[in-house]
This record gives sequence, structure tokens and C-alpha cells, in this order.
Amino acid sequence: MKILLINLDQSKDRLLQQQAQFSDLGLEFERLSAISINDFSEDEYKAMAFSGQRPMKQSELACFLSHKKAWSYVVEHNEPCVVLEDDAILVKDFKNILNDLMKINKIDYVNLEVHGRKKTVAKQQTYSLVKNNYNLFEIYIDRSGTGGYILYPSGAKILLEFMNKRAIGLSDEFIHSCYELKAYQIEPAALLQSDKCLEYKVPCKYIHESVIAQVKNKLNFDLTANEKSQFKMRRIKTQINLGLRQLKYVGKGVKREILVDPNRFN
Repeated sequence: MKILLINLDQSKDRLLQQQAQFSDLGLEFERLSAISINDFSEDEYKAMAFSGQRPMKQSELACFLSHKKAWSYVVEHNEPCVVLEDDAILVKDFKNILNDLMKINKIDYVNLEVHGRKKTVAKQQTYSLVKNNYNLFEIYIDRSGTGGYILYPSGAKILLEFMNKRAIGLSDEFIHSCYELKAYQIEPAALLQSDKCLEYKVPCKYIHESVIAQVKNKLNFDLTANEKSQFKMRRIKTQINLGLRQLKYVGKGVKREILVDPNRFN
């Protein structure tokens, strides 16, 4: 399975660290040049960044567009791909996970990570991988994290079509609100973003702050009263939809922490 690594041109240190990690794992990746805040104009930014629950930062929009670039790649090449951000820390047997996932059909998306928040997943696993060392649970509600996931062509098409149905937003919020995806969570987690390693007691040589937090946004703006009202109404609508989804899976799903086994990481 092809692995796509989203990496900004100026983040050469992160690229070198990923090359070292992948050498240790006996895997290769294809670098996908990330979208930067210099790749869209002020008018393009304003046209895309003000239709969600809150105004997006330029760095947040760039992150979303980088993931969209990966989705388009998956559709174009018509093959499932791993999509990674360049601070991803992987388990030692990641290659075995990918080999087993290549044998499974009828999946759109697999979340590889945990990000410090509980998830609502099915009570029973649907698939087992790597001689029952990992399980896939259907995801009903997820809230954060796009550090690493597997996207199948069917899922990539769904996400790209979803952009025609609702406003874009933060990449993780957008993906996790696309309930048309046949989405699964791997357990134990196969990936952490480096800034979460300490929280889960996973050793990590290089801990990186989020690129979104590092990038200085160039544009400042003042919202009108009408714009503030629109953002508030969208947030309320989102919370109502989330509440309805929670009710839908009462009894069928369980909200819980996803297991992380520090011994599975290098």
C-alpha cells in the first residue's frame, strides 16, 4: 500500500526524521508537497475560510487543502493509500498492518491514531489484523486527529463529493462529520502525532508542535454582527446533529478511550 507523507517544503528537518523512521521500519513513502499559506490569494482565502463554524486560520485552510490534495491523489491513482502528516510516529509492525488491510474490502477509511479524546465505536470488532494483535472497530463518533489514516478510493470520492454538500472546515472536523464514510478505528492505535507521545508514555526522539500553531497567519479581520450570528447558528446546528447521532448509537456503540500500547512503538 502506498504511503503519502504531507510535508511542507520548508520542513526539511521533519522530512529527514521521517526518512530515518521509515528506514527503520523497512518501508518507503512518497512525499506530497503540502499546501502553504502562500499558495492561495487573499480573495481565495476569504471565499473558503468563512463558511464553517468559525473563521479558519490561513494555516488551517492550508492543512485542509493539503489533505484534499491527498484525497485527489487516491482517486486519480484508484488505490488505497496511507495519508500521514509529517509528525507521525508509527508502531514497529506497521508493515504487517498494511499487508492485512490490503486483503479487506468494503472499507472507506481507517483511523490509525488517537488524539487525547474518547471515541464512540462499535462494541464488537469487525475485523482482526496481524494474527489478532489489532482489531478494527466501526467508528460512530470521532472528534479530532488527522495525523494518519488509510483512505480507500471509495472514501476519497465521498470526501471530495462532501465538499459540495457542506462548508469546509478543519480537516479532522470535516472528515469526522462525513457520516457517509464506512469508517473504522484500529486498536491498539498504530500511530501517534509526536506531541501526543508523552501523554501516552510512548518514547519519541523528536516532539513537534503542530504546524498550524507554528505558522504565523498574515491576515487580520473583524467580523460583522451578521457574520458572528451566522457562525453561531452553524455551531448550534452542528451540536444538534452531533446530539442526534449520539442518540442513534445508544446501546450499539460505546464512548471510550482507544488503547495505546507503548511497547509497540520503537
